[in-house]
Amino acid sequence: MNLPNQTSGNEPTVLAVHPGALGDVILFGHLLAGLDAQVTLAAGGEKALLLAGTGVVARPLDFDALPMEELFAEPQPSRSRLAEKLGGYGRLISCFGRGDRRAEFRLAAACGAAEAAFLPIRPPDGSTAHLLEHWRDLLGLRAVREPAPWSLPQDWRRAARMRLRELGLDEGRPYHILHPGAGAEAKRWDTDGFCGVAAKLEQPLFVLGPVELDRWSHGDIESLRAAGAVVASPELATLAGLLAGAVGYVGNDSGVSHLAAAVGAPTVAIFTATAPEQFAPQGPAVRTIDARSRRIVPADVLSALTDITR
Repeated sequence: MNLPNQTSGNEPTVLAVHPGALGDVILFGHLLAGLDAQVTLAAGGEKALLLAGTGVVARPLDFDALPMEELFAEPQPSRSRLAEKLGGYGRLISCFGRGDRRAEFRLAAACGAAEAAFLPIRPPDGSTAHLLEHWRDLLGLRAVREPAPWSLPQDWRRAARMRLRELGLDEGRPYHILHPGAGAEAKRWDTDGFCGVAAKLEQPLFVLGPVELDRWSHGDIESLRAAGAVVASPELATLAGLLAGAVGYVGNDSGVSHLAAAVGAPTVAIFTATAPEQFAPQGPAVRTIDARSRRIVPADVLSALTDITR
């Protein structure tokens, strides 16, 4: 993933850490975007690069390449490789190590932070607040009422247009993206429902990630190919470009849905297992459908999509 040139000569002053899945990191990115500081983000390599490329953070670090095992070693190493990689930050905001006092102390010491906040990855029991608002409350930040779409480098958009041509779609005509997968099976609306929605849309394009390619049967995937074009495991930069150019998006509670909303695609997110009031994607044009206690049909989804795109 290529990054735009950084124009600022200032070093980041905040180290942010989140080793979670794509949707979790994107929500964390919305939090970081509200900080009045330059931020270095330690997350899974491509996810950190994504947030740096969109300008949400100033510098990416690959969490998986960091010697985080030092935080839990006993005795503590006499020479800290982690401090050599992380030293020099005034503030730490982390969703890693929370609740382990020794790990919290060691991580703050390794990055040299005088101020450290360790955030939960879920809202507290009994809360109906969105996780992002809970984080903002903990950090004393003001809420952003209408989040602006994340900006994308032009080469990401060009890569997306090239992928559309490779898939046989007309890049000059409107297209819709659907992501029928999710990290957990319980979070998925049925595939037939997505195919029913696609049948009513112009140039439907299904996105499949590694989870779907690994777990789904050949028949499941072929049913999507019969209903529209399919793109499998695109690089996150290309996926962001595809989503930003779509006239509408439909997905489950998934990382792709969070990315679609963040880059400004009109987004309908279907929640079958988790609470939309706590985990809804954040963006300028988002509708959620709470399907935890009722059966939904394609007409419900199409109505929500029409409402948000009219």
